[in-house]
Amino acid sequence: MRRHCGTAEAFDFRNIEVQKRTSVEKNHGRIETRRAALVPDVSWMDKPMRESWKKLAGVGMIEAEQQIQGKVSIERRYFIVSAGVKTVEQFAHAARAHWGVEAMHWVLDVTFREDDCRVRKGHAARNLSANRKFALSALRADTLYPTRSLRRRRRLADHRPDYRATLLGIQFPQ
Repeated sequence: MRRHCGTAEAFDFRNIEVQKRTSVEKNHGRIETRRAALVPDVSWMDKPMRESWKKLAGVGMIEAEQQIQGKVSIERRYFIVSAGVKTVEQFAHAARAHWGVEAMHWVLDVTFREDDCRVRKGHAARNLSANRKFALSALRADTLYPTRSLRRRRRLADHRPDYRATLLGIQFPQ
């Protein structure tokens, strides 16, 4: 796929239907330009490959160019696109949303070591995941120690029942 996108781009996507979109954001001292290209025609792929992905609707590429203090870095990512995505705007949104989900999983792994959990039977894995997300939400809403890392706040809640009760919004009778 990378080879196909690179070759197609080198020829400015001639003879290939392509949708393009560019967006520019200026935040936190950096300028980020995102270029998205969606190729909805997959007829160039081998038939067995197309048949392996029943809902394949296209391929896409996101190029992110960042300028920070005069230094420029470029990153390209390639995607396969499912049948629900029809426009380059939908594709760009889905690709960006995917990184938000990945970021949350990274936070769960760093804070709660979620990847090390070996619970697999019944509903236990889902229940533990829901509990971790609830705890993460409570830790993020913390106003007592907002400058401490999530991991430190989690450990503090483990050792101090009063802090844990505050996070949960529980008040004990005096």
